Amino acid sequence: MKTTRRALLAASLGFGQLALLERFGFLRDARADTPADAPTKLLSIYVSGGWRPTYFFCPLSPEDIDKAIPPPTDFVGEPVFFDAGSLVDLAPGDGTYQPVRIPHTWNEADPTQWGNGYSPYGRIWQQESLYDKLAVLHGIDQGTNSHASGYIASMCGLAGSNYRAPGLACVAAAFLHAKFGDSRPLPCVVLDSRGMPAPLDLPASGSPILIPDPVSVKQLFSTDPAENWWWQGLDQRSDLDEVDFLGKATGGTIPLTALEAYSLASIRAHRGRTTASTDAVLEKLHGDYASVSKVLARDVATVLQNTPGANNLDDYGYHFGANFGQYEMKPKMDMALRLLKSDLASSIHVYFGEEYYDTHSGKVGHVSVAGRQRGAMEVVARLLTEMKNTPAPSRPGFSLLDDTLVLVFSEFSRTWAGGASQSQPEGWSYLDDHHPFTSVVFAGGGVAANRQIGNYTVPHGTGVPVDIVEEDGGSSQRVPRAADVTATALRILGLDFYDFFIPGGYGEVVGMRAG
Repeated sequence: MKTTRRALLAASLGFGQLALLERFGFLRDARADTPADAPTKLLSIYVSGGWRPTYFFCPLSPEDIDKAIPPPTDFVGEPVFFDAGSLVDLAPGDGTYQPVRIPHTWNEADPTQWGNGYSPYGRIWQQESLYDKLAVLHGIDQGTNSHASGYIASMCGLAGSNYRAPGLACVAAAFLHAKFGDSRPLPCVVLDSRGMPAPLDLPASGSPILIPDPVSVKQLFSTDPAENWWWQGLDQRSDLDEVDFLGKATGGTIPLTALEAYSLASIRAHRGRTTASTDAVLEKLHGDYASVSKVLARDVATVLQNTPGANNLDDYGYHFGANFGQYEMKPKMDMALRLLKSDLASSIHVYFGEEYYDTHSGKVGHVSVAGRQRGAMEVVARLLTEMKNTPAPSRPGFSLLDDTLVLVFSEFSRTWAGGASQSQPEGWSYLDDHHPFTSVVFAGGGVAANRQIGNYTVPHGTGVPVDIVEEDGGSSQRVPRAADVTATALRILGLDFYDFFIPGGYGEVVGMRAG
């Protein structure tokens, strides 16, 4: 497999990029010493447009809240903004790190009440003990305030006009493919073409495939002649010894139809007839074709169709006119759950929303983002709850949440509000533009419990230094960067520093990983 990837990438990318990809895990097998309790799946959730994370997960001191969080108000009867006394710790902290705190917006006497200053959104984080596997990193410098380059920074760890390294979802998929390639035929799946981590030219083990819903899976992969008539009489498979592009036995078997076996043999027969570049293309074709054969053999269309999706995302109730995108989120979360529950994929990337955080409308923008973001986090919380109550399909004693690292992020944040104090509502400034410092939510397997790490300065909203273990093993204190988020996520998944590479340097943020 390493030879296959090296030959392909050397020809298509050149040896400079090849060196980066080798360090980013595409040419290295999953290590045998990966922690036994490390998650084996990644779910990345991209909230588009630039969110305001401190309006929900708030690390600020009471003094800073008074100056940077607008005075509490309501919009169509629902609470917006908060004061320091309105925050609640999801659970007591450990004395070292600040616990996760959110606005207390629900009526304790009637937690389902909507309106008159109450909203039930947020309570589920506490009620379902989601803080047990929840840590929020604040004050991350994305290195940019441009949408496109901010998204690239979130994906590969470095801002720019194009990718300098593969996207996080692809690196995770390639690393996990070495262990789960035979049982998970869809290594990297994205559920929306908007927000697809389109990184470099990658082999099938890490390249994202777009599968928005079960219907599209039928169109792509079903061998049922009732769905795709051209498979009539061609879908009988036999387990054959698997050989690579060089004709060497891999030691495994592969279920092939007669047509697939003939096609793979024909591709191998053309090796060495022209140039090394042509061989590299043929090698990629051979690997991709074999991967597709495994997908067809698993009949993923039927598996996904028969796998239950979301059971807890049906009734959101009324929220800001119920028109801000929460209903659009349900089909994506349903599909993500089907992929996770069926154990067909290792890495899943979800896009939330229609740029509805990119408001540029002053106070209205602040109000809108604060409310809509609270609704989006309700969807995430319900998703995590269902994962927590679902057994991991291939790991006895683990829940689906134990076995999955979940990341929630945006490409950047937005400029901060500011005033003398909440007691003086007049004279507040409501700037509403792109802002390069942001937060990322980590949840699930391998994540430390109930921690907020990092913070923001007031009034400017820049990051503050945190403890970091650098890639050379040394310790430092500095403002976290996008590269550190990527590195920390990969470390939680079990990769070591030498298993990947991010141009410009990177480190792991201390305290985010459990243990």
